[in-house]
Amino acid sequence: MFVEPQLSPSPEVHASARRAPAPPPALRVGMIGTGTVGSGVWRVLRRNQDLINARAGRAIEIVAVAARNTARAAAALDGAPGVRLLADPLQLAADPGVDVVLELAGGTGAARDWVQAALVHGKHVVTANKALLATHGEALAQTAARHGRVLAYEAAVAGSVPVIKALREGLAANRITALAGVLNGTSNYILTRMQAAGLGFAAALTEAQALGYAEADPAFDVDGTDAAHKLALLAANAFGMPVRLDAVHVEGIRDLQRGDVAAAAHLGYAVKLLAVAEQQECEGRVAIQLRVHPALVPARHPLALLDGATNGLLVHGDAAGSAFFSGAGAGSEPTASAVLADLIDLARLPAVSSPAPTGPGVPTLGTHRRAGNAPAVLPMAPVKTPHLLRLLPGAALCETAVLRALARDGVRVRRRTWAAPVTPGGAPELLLLTAPTPDALAAQATAHLQAYTGAQVRRLRVELCSAPTDEQ
Repeated sequence: MFVEPQLSPSPEVHASARRAPAPPPALRVGMIGTGTVGSGVWRVLRRNQDLINARAGRAIEIVAVAARNTARAAAALDGAPGVRLLADPLQLAADPGVDVVLELAGGTGAARDWVQAALVHGKHVVTANKALLATHGEALAQTAARHGRVLAYEAAVAGSVPVIKALREGLAANRITALAGVLNGTSNYILTRMQAAGLGFAAALTEAQALGYAEADPAFDVDGTDAAHKLALLAANAFGMPVRLDAVHVEGIRDLQRGDVAAAAHLGYAVKLLAVAEQQECEGRVAIQLRVHPALVPARHPLALLDGATNGLLVHGDAAGSAFFSGAGAGSEPTASAVLADLIDLARLPAVSSPAPTGPGVPTLGTHRRAGNAPAVLPMAPVKTPHLLRLLPGAALCETAVLRALARDGVRVRRRTWAAPVTPGGAPELLLLTAPTPDALAAQATAHLQAYTGAQVRRLRVELCSAPTDEQ
């Protein structure tokens, strides 16, 4: 019987089947600001373009740049070939040829308007601006949600260290109980030099300024403001609470003495500017401590070993246990690394230019729905930590009388020792480490002790940086 032969597909059909699908369109990026971070983003993107495109699944291209001085911007971007240069960031925010806006200029006034406008015009936004988010993050997150856009800010906290992604994604199944971090490189460099070289604060600051680690006006860094901005964002992601910059207790390092750092070392501690967010039971409910201040950390603890401008964060989760993250916390290319990581995440979205990605996506501040009432923020008065009391006598001290005076105030001393004076010819110093004591009680006892003995009494908090316990 005759059987009709099966016709083989033509060579053209085979070629069509083998033909790769068309690549997705490039992610078109508009950048506001070409300073330290913006120029770093430009350099890293150009240097690693093929690698970044392969990991993103599509090309990422900076197509427009807004800067006050467009000539200077062009020079910073090697002539900015193929890039439209604009003088008005609001024009860039509304540009239909831009998918994502990078806000890298800083500030909290005009920057808020630029980010708001970009989100309203359907752009995703990536920013490194911690001050903006700590001040206006709640409102901007709501705008992003209303318009189905992403507001990404990995670079706003700890530079190259992916701590936001760790809290929002890697540790998302955990109930976070505490976090503590060294989040400001300028202060950490100063404290490192005070300990390693025996410098006073003023000398260490001058050195940091000469080396470019500190600004001419260092207040933002050494007074704890920068770390407070970052802590407010971390706490929102860790505890499902609003961004509460207003509730952060902030102390800087200006008043630290060379002798304070030496006394800490004598007892086996290092002094760090710590940012701490921790749950604490208070009157039958859980409240959150939010505080930035100098503190003694055990000398062999990972946070104490962070030298120079390095940043680090320790997080305690109920399932994961303790996780530690560290790396370069500032600088042009370390910050650019985090900015570009956010851009790569955006490029991987199934339809970056559509009104909204499929599904709820990653929430801007760590949770889509805050469960019940937001946790209260605990004032400093009831916060319990151990304390170092450093007594600088003008005359001989009676150790027994000192201990009795503290006991009358309800302060228990766990360790005591005498140390040689920092200034040659001075009297020996009495160093006392207390049991965990409420902050208000420790302050009251310090004042009483100073009046009773006539000695100058220096007080520093101690952070053991372990998982919280009932005693703490």
